[in-house]
Amino acid sequence: MYCLLYIMKSIFLFLFLILLAFPRLQAQSADSSQLQTINDSIILIPEVDSVKRVDLVDYLVKWLKIKNSEKKRDNRKIRFTLFPTTSSSGKTSFTSFNASFRLGGDAATTNVSTVYFYPYIGFGGQYGFDVQSFVWLPQNSWNFIGEYFVHNYPQDTWGLGGNSPDDHETLIDYQQLRIHQKSLKEIWPHFFAGVGYSLDQHNNIQVKEGEMNEEFSVYFPDKNSTSSGIVLPMKYDSRRNSVNPKQGFMADLTYSFFTPVLGSDEKWQSLFLDVRKYFPLSDRKKDIIALRSYYWTVISGTAPFLDLPAVRWEPTQGQTSRGIQQNRYRSNALLDFESEYRFGITDNGFWGGVVFGSVTSASEYDTQHFLYWHPAGGVGVRMKFNKYSDANIGFDVAVSKGFVNVYLFIGEAF
Repeated sequence: MYCLLYIMKSIFLFLFLILLAFPRLQAQSADSSQLQTINDSIILIPEVDSVKRVDLVDYLVKWLKIKNSEKKRDNRKIRFTLFPTTSSSGKTSFTSFNASFRLGGDAATTNVSTVYFYPYIGFGGQYGFDVQSFVWLPQNSWNFIGEYFVHNYPQDTWGLGGNSPDDHETLIDYQQLRIHQKSLKEIWPHFFAGVGYSLDQHNNIQVKEGEMNEEFSVYFPDKNSTSSGIVLPMKYDSRRNSVNPKQGFMADLTYSFFTPVLGSDEKWQSLFLDVRKYFPLSDRKKDIIALRSYYWTVISGTAPFLDLPAVRWEPTQGQTSRGIQQNRYRSNALLDFESEYRFGITDNGFWGGVVFGSVTSASEYDTQHFLYWHPAGGVGVRMKFNKYSDANIGFDVAVSKGFVNVYLFIGEAF
């Protein structure tokens, strides 16, 4: 236990120093300059050299010849983004949307709230829907973060550890119900603490196809699993808009305790640390360096196989490890480091681009030894869908060894 605490402390300090190693004065100067308040109830929009900002809705309005649209949009309290996307696994999604709004207060004191809804269907029998919410009360007094989904979710697994062989690929079919809700109260400026609840239920688990059928079947003796427990989150968040962060720092530490008293099959505990930092490279905030890292581990007890830390199953918002297949690496601990350069292409803010890279490692099972590191990277374009909520449509192509995938989503990856 002392060894684990020492490792966790070392990792946290390392991440913190890395993210603060860049010039802070430049970022602070960019954060406070070149912002203008427009007649909008959602957010402050950065000024772009007096060039009028446009989005996809502007082009649709012009094409459809709708009159007085700008005035009507200015007065709206809720900003919608509606677009076909892919799910976090990269599977095809039906039309998805996010809604951005402000619950009282003004742009100087209250952050933008966002709710995402993803109904989707994919090849191989995958279907379901996800709802993710990120809600701020006036003056940022409370922050409510939720994730709810129902899935029919056949997917491949390769077993445990950071070097699981490609030929261990095996199809597992199951249905999943997830209810995650966290409520955080502001204790000091930008610092929050609270409590929450976490439920992950997997039903009718079946090992379908692959050379490791018999070996993997031992992980599912009851064909069902339930993890139910209390969540204790702490967070520092100085970002203004989680849909498209352009500045600020976020560190989220979540401790989860699963117990049979609340219906869990096993008693076990986990820890998730997510750290993100954004560096504007110009006063106009068209060019941004975004950095992110997370550490996810089981602290004690025996977690069900499908609840163990796995790539692209992280309990947080956004896209992670783009270019690595979902579920490809699974173990009792994961480490991930990501960086992204975001830049403007057109002066009016309609088109932008990104270049990104990441490296991910799963520990050798039941240890904290990270011996194998898996790089991935790619490029993408951004199209401004809603200039008021600053919501982009992201289209990314990412690759890793033996795998390539396309990602289409609303907002930014992180």
